[in-house]
Amino acid sequence: MRTLFIVDTPSQVYNIIDAIAVYRIDNYDVIINDCNRADTYQQLQARLVELNPTQLFEVPRVEGKISDRIEAYGKFIKTFIQTGYKNVFFSAIRQQWQRDIVCTLQAENTVLMDDGNATVIFYEYLFTHRKFFDFPYDSDDDRRQLALQTRKKLGIETKELPSLSLFTMFNLASLPWLSVVKNPLLHLQRTHKKLNQNQAFILGVGAVTVGYITLEKYVALIARTAEEFPGKSIIYVPHRIESDLLLSKIEALGIAVKRFNKPIENELAEREEVPATIVSYHTTALFTCARMFPHIDVVCVQPLMTTWEDAADSHVWNFTACNNLQGLETVYKYIDKEPSIRTIKLADSIR
Repeated sequence: MRTLFIVDTPSQVYNIIDAIAVYRIDNYDVIINDCNRADTYQQLQARLVELNPTQLFEVPRVEGKISDRIEAYGKFIKTFIQTGYKNVFFSAIRQQWQRDIVCTLQAENTVLMDDGNATVIFYEYLFTHRKFFDFPYDSDDDRRQLALQTRKKLGIETKELPSLSLFTMFNLASLPWLSVVKNPLLHLQRTHKKLNQNQAFILGVGAVTVGYITLEKYVALIARTAEEFPGKSIIYVPHRIESDLLLSKIEALGIAVKRFNKPIENELAEREEVPATIVSYHTTALFTCARMFPHIDVVCVQPLMTTWEDAADSHVWNFTACNNLQGLETVYKYIDKEPSIRTIKLADSIR
């Protein structure tokens, strides 16, 4: 029987490839949705050349009424039901379109792949409490009723799943309602013969765009981080949602900026020579790079948590169980226990 993969970011492609190997899948379909910011969808489409699905379902970007947005993917529901997928893999527990599909299909084996390092946050605040979805209540009565009517018309269910499987790179224990399968991240693993000992990449985290920190303070953090690697040529690799204004401020520090049109994991895997050091703060790429390229020195620079204090009041997207600062604290606690990541804790305040 066929498997369905539900994804909307480019980094999910390597999770699909590893899932195909671990679960021994040879017949699968993929549905993708242009629902994220920046050039996410274009990067995702470019990475699809690595896959060979029986069918590819594409959901174009739809603006405007909630009914139109639901119908954009809901039109495939009948086809999915008729196909009768045994396995359904999804990748974003905060995306309503993904929730709608998995809750409607109620497959024999429903599997959540890592949604970045948010997996450890969901595990802490949701999964241990036997909860999988945590969407906020929509206070707009008209929109809420229109969404309800549209889902009813299309036969979409939203009832909570009784259990779930988690395909993850993180070391998390299974629960009675959550089976955990380890993702070894094997297919991109590579040992490079050439390491540039004089070069370090600082990976951006998009923190200014999402309101975790002011632009000025983030630039100061980048400058302070660079001081920890004297003698190295620093290249800042921005997150895809980071602005040109921010990048110009970083370049003004004398730090080179290089934007790639693919996930950093793919960029490094395709290179003959790579930097000897990869640095960031709380990005998922710390974990993936440490697992995929064990010869690279992967470093988490941890400033004082007051550096991210604005995260406590920033918008929390489709999640109510904790605020963003609490989420960051959870991720940093996990990083502290991760032996493949070297940690540098900054004792001075960033201003």
